[in-house]
Amino acid sequence: MDMPMTAQQQALIARLYDAALDDALWPQLCRDLADACGGASETILILESDSGAQLLNPAGHFGKEATSAYEAYYWQHDIWAKLAYRLGVGQVHDSAKHIRPRDFERTEFYADFCRPHDLYHVICAILPMAPGESAQLGVHRQRTQGPFADSPLVQAQLQVLLPHLQRALRIRSRLAQSGMQERTTRAALDALDTAVLLVDSRLDVLYANASALALFGPGLERSLHCPAGGSPRWCALPQLAQAVRQAIGTGQGKRVAAPIASAVRLPRPGAPDLCLTVAPFQPPQGQSTQRPCALVLARDPQAPAIAVPALQQLFDLTQAEALVAQALAQGAAIDRIAADTGVSINTVRTHLHHIYDKTGTARQGQLIAKIHQDAGNNAGTSTASFSTHSIKRNM
Repeated sequence: MDMPMTAQQQALIARLYDAALDDALWPQLCRDLADACGGASETILILESDSGAQLLNPAGHFGKEATSAYEAYYWQHDIWAKLAYRLGVGQVHDSAKHIRPRDFERTEFYADFCRPHDLYHVICAILPMAPGESAQLGVHRQRTQGPFADSPLVQAQLQVLLPHLQRALRIRSRLAQSGMQERTTRAALDALDTAVLLVDSRLDVLYANASALALFGPGLERSLHCPAGGSPRWCALPQLAQAVRQAIGTGQGKRVAAPIASAVRLPRPGAPDLCLTVAPFQPPQGQSTQRPCALVLARDPQAPAIAVPALQQLFDLTQAEALVAQALAQGAAIDRIAADTGVSINTVRTHLHHIYDKTGTARQGQLIAKIHQDAGNNAGTSTASFSTHSIKRNM
């Protein structure tokens, strides 16, 4: 019959799940776990995979130097971890019962790592996490402290905690993966020269990438609506609201058969019209409770077709060649490019012939088409057919 958990064990278990959400909580939690294990000098939590190891709570005897040494090399020679694997994962084992002191002291792991950091006795366990991944929990005592006199009790206490520790670490892993995916997505969106907005049916902005903030201005963080008494430069026009409703799948208060994509054109005083593509947005699986929203994509027609660094990378151009290629893509003539860059027309023509060789083109028309095609691919915008509405500005 299982023994009832003590109040201390229950408190530690609750804190395990808190630490799953915040890595900063692991060091103090492990110190308190060492105290709960009666005279332990250290509790160490190690995450291992086929490619390496990570100490989740470097502290105490495991300072920065020891942490770096273990993660770089000694994790592969950890005699205690090998013992725990051999005896059975998911179970707590006392090193003193399975490794004779003289055998332990003959190992490289002891001579070069444990002895300098005063680690001698350990009660440890290995927890499977995922294919190729595991966690190692070790409760240590110094040599002068002697082995764990109350080893069966400490083992029993840790055995109760193990399932909760495993769940907490798996939660931490899933959250870390989710966070990395989100950061990667945001970085990719911010790298685009296409403005990307996520808006709800009221045209409140739920997300805007860097290009959107640059194009629409700092007031975009809250809404596309005109500010009260402010400039009507970016207004929530009826046609845009209708396009968003169509993308979400609502119209006149009724659900439609399926969300549809469309486009709207926004006239701008003294500047080319801005075309907005409005597309359906499917929330991630498991987030169906999120309020309905749509994607709004836009690209400033006055922006360069493609950035100079991108042209250099795509076609192995020099900076001077990339500047010529960019200017040509924007409609500049050779003599204008020469005047703007302060070089002779013959120099520009020399750059142009080098560009032809590197891009596999033979004429300016071919070159410009290739640059614009690559710019379109870089922006990641769709060429699907949309219904287009001409929008008049509310003044």
